[in-house]
Amino acid sequence: MRNIVNEAGEIVAKATCDGTLVGGHHRLAVEASLGQKLFWQDTGKPVNLEAFFRHPASSLRHIA
Repeated sequence: MRNIVNEAGEIVAKATCDGTLVGGHHRLAVEASLGQKLFWQDTGKPVNLEAFFRHPASSLRHIA
């Protein structure tokens, strides 16, 4: 398990090692909507929020 923290170092969410979000969905969304930068606690690297909020079907093209 990996922790996602905000700029103040507070744990905002938890994810598995492969990046699957398992807790803190609402808090993560709130922090992101406020424009807060989020980081992986273990490495200090920025979290790519697009991976958490992208809907799988949104990347599919509709072919008529």
